[in-house]
Formats: sequence, C-alpha cells, structure tokens
Amino acid sequence: MRQPQGIVALLSDEVDGVVQPALRQVELTALDARLFPQAASLLVDWHSLQTASDLRSVWPAFWRVFWMTVPDAGNASMVVLPQTGVPRKPVATAAHPRAFRGTKYQPPKPAQPALDLCRWLADARLLDAFFAHHDFAALPVLDEQGQVLSLPAGFTPSSATLYLHHWNRPAQELPVLPEAFRRCLLWQLRACSADLQLAWLQIWHQHSSQYADEIARSQKLAVLARLCAMNTDNTHAAQLALLLPENRQTIFLAVVMREVQGSLSPQQMTADQLMRLHDLSDDDARFEFYLCNILRNLARQVSVEYSLTGCLLYEASDISELRDYVLTVSHDCQDVPLEAIARACKAAGTKSRVSLWDYCAKFPGLAHYLRETQWEKLSEPAADTWLHVFYNFMDEDEKEKMQAKWQVYLTLFSACHDVLISLPADRQNKLALMWRHFIGGWDDVRSLPQAVQDFLPFMHKLCLPPFKAEIDYGHSFVNIVETWPIDKRAEIIAIDDSVWRQLELACRREDNMNLLTSGSYSFVNLAPAFLRTSLMAAPARFFKTCNLLGSLHFERRQLFMKKVLNTDWFALDWHAMPPLVACQRMLDLSKEAGLDSPLPRRLREYLEDGLSLSPQQIARHCRLSLSRLPSLRLRALTAALWVEMDASFNLRETSAPARHALRLLAGLDKFSNRNNRKGLRRFLGHARDGNTLNYIQHPLNQAWYARHPRAQQAAWQAGLQCKVQTAQGDLTLAFEHDPFEVLMMGTYAGSCLGIGGLCDYSAVACLLDVNKQVLYARNEQGKVVARQLLAIDEGDQLVCFAVYPGNVSQDVKAAFKTYGLELATQLGITVYQDGDDSSYDVATILAQNWWDDGPWQEE
Repeated sequence: MRQPQGIVALLSDEVDGVVQPALRQVELTALDARLFPQAASLLVDWHSLQTASDLRSVWPAFWRVFWMTVPDAGNASMVVLPQTGVPRKPVATAAHPRAFRGTKYQPPKPAQPALDLCRWLADARLLDAFFAHHDFAALPVLDEQGQVLSLPAGFTPSSATLYLHHWNRPAQELPVLPEAFRRCLLWQLRACSADLQLAWLQIWHQHSSQYADEIARSQKLAVLARLCAMNTDNTHAAQLALLLPENRQTIFLAVVMREVQGSLSPQQMTADQLMRLHDLSDDDARFEFYLCNILRNLARQVSVEYSLTGCLLYEASDISELRDYVLTVSHDCQDVPLEAIARACKAAGTKSRVSLWDYCAKFPGLAHYLRETQWEKLSEPAADTWLHVFYNFMDEDEKEKMQAKWQVYLTLFSACHDVLISLPADRQNKLALMWRHFIGGWDDVRSLPQAVQDFLPFMHKLCLPPFKAEIDYGHSFVNIVETWPIDKRAEIIAIDDSVWRQLELACRREDNMNLLTSGSYSFVNLAPAFLRTSLMAAPARFFKTCNLLGSLHFERRQLFMKKVLNTDWFALDWHAMPPLVACQRMLDLSKEAGLDSPLPRRLREYLEDGLSLSPQQIARHCRLSLSRLPSLRLRALTAALWVEMDASFNLRETSAPARHALRLLAGLDKFSNRNNRKGLRRFLGHARDGNTLNYIQHPLNQAWYARHPRAQQAAWQAGLQCKVQTAQGDLTLAFEHDPFEVLMMGTYAGSCLGIGGLCDYSAVACLLDVNKQVLYARNEQGKVVARQLLAIDEGDQLVCFAVYPGNVSQDVKAAFKTYGLELATQLGITVYQDGDDSSYDVATILAQNWWDDGPWQEE
C-alpha cells in the first residue's frame, strides 16, 4: 500500500489455523523477505521515484510500483500537485551590482529540478490528474514487466480504468451504487476507505427508506450530503439522527452542522442522551433550542450530560420564553444535586433551578452546601436568603479572592446552619440576613473563621427577644464589629443592649439602613477608633451622624472625611492634654463651629470670667466635660456636613423639605452627566434668592405641550382632588405642587428614589419634566400614606406606575386606580393597559435621566 511516507504492508495473523480479522500495518523495510521476496526491488524502485531527474529514466520503475501496490485511500493528502524547487536568483551587491554579469566569477549552475513521483502515486487523485495531462504517445503505459500495454482506441487512462483493463473484469460485475448517492456523496467519499464508503451508503439507505414523498426525501438527503461534505470521517451524527422521528431528524442534522461543523463523536453524545433530550418536550422549537445550547456548550468543553441537566431544569421551571443566555455556560460540572435543588427551591418559593445548576459549576462545593442544608426546617424568607448567600462571592474583578473566600465559607456554614434551624420560624430570616451581610462584608478572608467563632453567638442573641425579628441591619452591623481588634472584641459583645436597640431604630426603614451603612463604611475606612469611641459613648448621635454622612455620594464623602479628620476636633490628642487645657480648647472650637458649649456653666465662668473654683470642683467639671467629647465631636461633624451641603444655598434653616433637597443634591454624583444635578442646583439657587423656579414655562416643556394638545396643560397640571374613606382613615388624593415636596417622593415611601437611593436622580426628573406628576395620598394630619407617579407618554396614554410603599392596603390601591381612571376621562385620553402587544414611551424633556420601573402590575 502506497503512503506519502513510504510503502507499507497489511498483514493478518493466523492463530490455530484461523485467520484473525484484525490487520497489522508493517513498513516494507521491516517486512520479512520470506513473506514478500520482491520487497527489496520494490524499495529500490520507490526510492528512484523520489528524486527523479526526468520522467523517462524512471518510467519502467513507475509502472512496476503502480502494478505491485495500491494507494491508501484513508491517508489521502490535500489535492496539490507536487512542485519542483526553483533556485533563487543571486542578489546584486555594491561590489557586483549586476551580480555575476561581466565579471570573471560565474554563478554556480542550478541543480536540475527533482521530481517526487512518490507523492503522486500515494494519492489516487493526484495520480489521475497526472494521467489527464500526460502525453501517453511519448511515454506509453507499461505493464509490470516493462512492456507497452496494448489499450483500445479512445481509452482514457486513469487508476480505475487501468486496473479494470488489466484485471479483465467486466463492468457489469462492479457494484452498482444508487444514482443519488453517486451524485451527492460519492465525490466527497472518493478518497475514503471502502469501509467508510459502505458506512455512508448504509446510512443513506436507512434515511432514504423513511420517506415516501420524493421532495421530502430529496431535502433530507441534501442535508445528509452537506453533513458528509463537512466531516466525511464522522458518521455518528447521521446515525444518531436515525433514532429521532422524521420531523426532528432534519432539525438535528442542521443544528449539528451549524454549531459543531458536523463533528460529533460517540464520546461527546450518546444515543441515550439524545433520546432524553427528545423526551423533554413535544415542541420542536424547544427541542432545537435545547440542542443548540448543548452543542454550543460542547464547543466550550462543557459535557453534554451537564448541559442536558440544565435543559431538564429549564423545562421543569415552566419558563415559556426561550432565552439562550440562561443555558450558556463555560464551565463543566460533574455533580448537580437535582433532588437538593428541588428541595431548596420549594422551601424558598423560587424558580431558580437553572441558576443553581449554573452556579454548581462556578462554585465547587455548592452541591454539598445544598445537600447539607435542612431546607424543610427553614421558613420561606430564611430559605430564600440562605439559598442566595453565595451571591456574595460573585465578583469578576476579584474572582480568585472570592473563590478562596468561598472555600473558607464551605467550612463555616454548618455552624450558622445549626443555630438557624434552632430559631423560631419568624426569627430565622433575621439571622440569615445578618449572616449573609456578615460573610459578604468581612474583607479579611484569613480572619473570617475566628470572626465567625466570636460573633455568631452575638448575632444569635440579637435575633432573640427583646430585639425585633423584622429588622435588617444591612452591612452596618459588620461595618461596626469589624473595626474591633481581636483582643478587644469582648468590649463590643458586652455593650449594653440599649445600644443595639438604638441601631434597630436607625435601621427600621430600608433607605435609612442604606444611609447608615454608607456612613459607617467611611468611619471604618478612615476613623475606626473614633467609630468605637462614639458607639460606646453616644450611640444615638453616632447613628444619626452616619445617616447624614451617608447622604453624600461616595467620592465626595471620602474627601469630606479626610478634610474633617485633619481639623483640631480629630487631629488633637485629647487624652494627652491637661484636662483644663482640653476643656478650654473644646470651648473655643465650639464657639468657632457655632455649637452650644459642652462645659458646665460654672467651669465656663471659671475660664471666661475668673470664677473661683476649688481644684476638686475643677477636676469634677473637667471629667464631665471630657465625657461629652465624643458626642461633641459628632455634633461638630454634623455641623461641618451641613456646611458642606448648604454652603452655596443657605437653605438648611428654611424647612425640613429644603434640608431634604440639600441632602438629595449631595448624593448626586457630580462626576456623572446623567444625574439631573444641574437642574436641581438651578432650582435651589433660585430658592436661595427667594424665587420659585417654575420649570413648567421652560421652552422645552412648552414645546412638549405643543406636540401633545390632548394633554390639556391646565387640567394636567391641576389634576383632581379626591377624598376617600379607607381602613387607614380619610385620605386626600391630589397632585403635589410644592416642588420641595415632589422631591420627597422617594423618601416618603422609603424607595430607591429617596436620599442615597440607587435612582435618586429620578425624583429630580419628576420636578423637571411636565409630562410626569406625583400623586400623594395624605391622611387628615397631612402625612403622606402612599404615592404614585403618573405620566403621559408620546402616544397620549396615561401611564400609571406602581403605588409605594408596596404594603399599603388594597382599598388605598383601589383609590389610586379610581383616580387614574377619572383623570384619564377628564383629559380625554386612555389609560395604558400592559399586554404582550402594548407599549409606551415616556419621554425625558429637561431631565437627563429617569428611571422607568414599569407600569403598575395590579394584584
């Protein structure tokens, strides 16, 4: 058998007189001469063909090799005719710019091009191309003895015709292939082995027999031909397709060609896996969706079994939409606890099955976490919180650190789990939330095990009476306790319970908790010692100061704290100063900051007026004054904060809504150009000058009214005033016209539109744009009970957004719905109804950005 590397022989062994079916391949040089005596002469002829100077000299040897051997079809090379090497022309130099011309030096004569006829003989396609261009009149065909072979007139020499003529076999005895197979597949298989050709022929017959309709059969076989052309050596995909019903065979083959270029081995996908995929859904679109995702993941070295498990969970989750990103993964996983995932999702009341499947690959050990948790003993909120603790470890920027922290967490969770299931159901979620924030907020991975050992019993205590069960401390708790050194942690654990009840009061609303978290984080980073002192000496004022500090956006807050910490209030070493000197300095700084004197009257008179006091009295008054230092420093920090926020406007003494607007402005990031900061600053600047800036008359707002004549300006601006009776008493529903009150729409409801909220800029948008109105429901005392945003979109639809807070009673929500319907009737427009074919477009006019949280989904 001829191969590009040389001639080989195929041998079969005989055992006990029985010829074994397995063949061995042996190089001709290593073949025993007793088995093939002509081996030596054949090797001589083969070597002469590798470096032939001209064709005529090796012509007899060429034909001896041709008749004694056959090409190896399974090792056919690319169809490229052998090239002869052409020597490079000498390069001209400065000494000889014309190279060798005109000098006594002569260039070496180029070697004659050498022909490598062995490459032609090793590939039947190259050989037939050579025969097609050869002049057989000059060099005729020879037989194995070197004699001219007599050929009939008009005979076209080729490998096949020469063999047929030499063997004298009639054409009728050759195997007859189906015409369609010859036309579509045989050309792609011309260089393949006979076994592979027979395999494709068998597959062809099996696919052809399934279709009675000629058109359907042609379409199917055309797909099969394309698959064969893409990967002739791989028949596994075509064989798998036979297991499927007719309508899914073409889908399967088309997806295989599109996603993996027709290459699918038995090790990658088995027949059992394909049939399990087929049984998932009767919908062909879903079958194709699942198959596409499985093969795409396979291209990323993700096993079919893991992807198939994800498809099973996707189908079990009753997700109607086909979202590719949900099943797209890049990591393989061998352990997906289906039973534990089902238990966890049932306990948590969630449909996160597919997410957990995905996270099993991202977080090694998650399967153990899911199996070891006793989900049936957890309340639904606690189970949901416990289930999503691993969200703390998702940070692409610090992936290695988070993975290391996750591995540490796997050794710690069982301790909290045992405490968690011992709590009453209504108090479990508080501990689960504290645990989640504690694990996520503790930065030093190495000290985390010791921190859990020290603080888990304390967290357990805070989840029991007299402490409230529904309070969420957020990250404020871990911010506080993380500042305590290991050798002083007994101090914080021994702090009086009243301090932690003060913390509960500060965290009773989510927006306040977020502000407290942000403010305390700056203390942790820049003044941890001051945090510890303030918490123990003046907890209530400390929490209020943190709340106010959290109003500033992060960069401004950090810069402010660094500036304040360099003042005498915080830079002086108060403990090293003589008590009386320290008291004198406290008095002076208080006057500079405009604060009330922290000193007792008699000590102040002693320092200012020379009142006579005994040393014992002075010492007693100094001790009392210095005990007030932590609280005084917090008051100084608060005063500096108001100066920071109000220096340009001087509005903080005007009203509580004005102070709220200042805090709202302080939280808008000045480094962002899409936060509506400019519009709010301009409004506050006019308020400072005693003018009310009315954005209604702005040309852009008036242009919007001109484009929307159906939105009658007077009626839309005035709105309706409705009085309703509810379980919460008599309420008045009306549009808010006080711009300072409009800005409080997020704070009244405790939503993300409040101070420091994620979408605080959106409250400013409602002040700037005339197509948006804030509707408040106030009780008889004027307190806001609930609010709703109403807007007119570009299609003149009244869009009613969600009522906040979400826990208001149904009769209050019904009052808001009635108000919207009556207002739309008065304006002569329709109320937007959410549906599959409906849409709305609420424009931003003056505002640079606005958060659209979707239309109201009524319960």
